[in-house]
Amino acid sequence: MIGALVLALSDRVQAAAAAEAPEDGAAAAALALLAHAPGQPIEQLRRALGLSHPGAVRLVDRLVADGLVERRRAIHDGRAVALHLTAAGDGACGRILGARADALGVALASLGEDELAAFGDVASKVLRRLVEDVDDAYRACRLCDPVACTDCPVAAELEARAGAE
Repeated sequence: MIGALVLALSDRVQAAAAAEAPEDGAAAAALALLAHAPGQPIEQLRRALGLSHPGAVRLVDRLVADGLVERRRAIHDGRAVALHLTAAGDGACGRILGARADALGVALASLGEDELAAFGDVASKVLRRLVEDVDDAYRACRLCDPVACTDCPVAAELEARAGAE
């Protein structure tokens, strides 16, 4: 039952995000990740999206050509490239995250306030268990809305692990 729920939610969120994305595939998640963590290098984006390096470069090239992403010199290393959303990219990301929120809202509408809070607590606990490192965090949060997720269990887990070392 839990497996079916996870797959059904994932399918609906992916479909809703893809419907607002500039292209099929990883574009929606790429825009959401760049909104969440501006200035990422292409290597981080590649790992989060599970793409090959050439695949990630081609995706970024298309997003740049569409006016959604721009390449800038990285602040800490002038040789490196940092990826940032343009104003149009911010708008596209807002539509993607809005569609994601709508899909989740429909799916969870049958839960009462207490049930929704309990479901969130369980989801938080499971998410913390699934995160091993920063790459896991970016993969898990590739379509997250940081405005809606104000108490991120994934970030909290990474901070707790860093503090324990």
